[in-house]
Amino acid sequence: MATVDVLIKGYETKTAEGKDCYSSTTTLIKSDGKSIVVDPGQADPAILIIALEKHGLKPEDIDYVFLTHSHLDHSKNTAIFPNAKVVDAWGIRNHDIEDSHGGDGYELLPQVKIITTPGHSHDHASLLVETDQGRVLVGGDLYWHSDFTPAEDPYAWDQKELEKSRRKALAMADFLIPGHDDITKIPDEQKN
Repeated sequence: MATVDVLIKGYETKTAEGKDCYSSTTTLIKSDGKSIVVDPGQADPAILIIALEKHGLKPEDIDYVFLTHSHLDHSKNTAIFPNAKVVDAWGIRNHDIEDSHGGDGYELLPQVKIITTPGHSHDHASLLVETDQGRVLVGGDLYWHSDFTPAEDPYAWDQKELEKSRRKALAMADFLIPGHDDITKIPDEQKN
């Protein structure tokens, strides 16, 4: 079975001057001898390198970087993974060569599927991972926090599309890793 670990718990807060301050949750998925890093958006790449080292990995060991969407707080450090193919909702990029994938439901690796989840942005996608503990949805900004907030996303490209994506994705999973918080069990009332 695949494994999922939160490498770095993200956050969303305000500075003392009232400016928005974001950093994405970064997740490590291992399946079939391959490693995927999801949303490497930390302000300081050294934090990400240290988190990988705790798992016995270096940036050059990563096979795939998956971007839930193109916002900089989720994608900033993509380039520190020199051997990784970069995957998003639209395709797979291997250095300067771009190729399409099967879209919604595409199995990137055994037990790891891409689920298109537009709404927060037009290019939003999530990963659904089968683990020994259950199905984990690495959901990016479907929700920002483990308490399933914000209900109304102030940055949503299309709130109605986001709500549709939330229903679809949460019905498939047992656990959610939101865009800026730690993993949480999905309560039954969120699956309806």
